[in-house]
Parts: sequence; C-alpha cells; structure tokens
Amino acid sequence: MEANPAHIVDHLCFAELGRRARTSDDPRAARHYQAIWLLAQSKPLADVAATTGFVQRWLEQLAKRYNQFGPDALGDRRRRKGTAPRLLPPDLLDKLSRRPR
Repeated sequence: MEANPAHIVDHLCFAELGRRARTSDDPRAARHYQAIWLLAQSKPLADVAATTGFVQRWLEQLAKRYNQFGPDALGDRRRRKGTAPRLLPPDLLDKLSRRPR
C-alpha cells in the first residue's frame, strides 16, 4: 500500500516552486523546494522520498512546516539564528582575546 500524498498549501504557485527548486543558491533549500514542488503535484510520499532521498517522515514534517510558515520555513534554518557564524565558542574567544601577547 502506497502512502497518500501530503496536502500542500498554496503559499507559492506550482511554477514558482519549480523555479526555486531549479535556481536556489542554497542546495538544501533547492532540495526542500523540489520536495514541496513534487508534493504539490500530488505525488505519493514514497515517490517523492525515492526522488529526493528524504525519508517519508521527514517529508511529512517538511510539508507541515511549509504549510504552517510558508517558504521561509525551507532551507537551512540553522543559518538564521541571528548571530554571525563562529568557529570557536564565545567563552573560548573571550579567553583568547584576554591572553597576553
């Protein structure tokens, strides 16, 4: 028995989802848009999982997130935490900045 397709809210039109899947600079966002685009076509979750490499449970979560928050919910959300990326934790940066030279 094949899983039913996920319902996708019309935040973006079908053509725009496909365009963003093909043109996004962020590879993760491109894959997310591809998944949502395929789900918007009423493709079964199993087919979308096979195409994208995502597991069905993640596709369900991605669809739910997109339906609730729209396009801003796609892509690497870890990048949008409001701080500049750092290689070292703040406490170590502080210790290094106070170190005598």
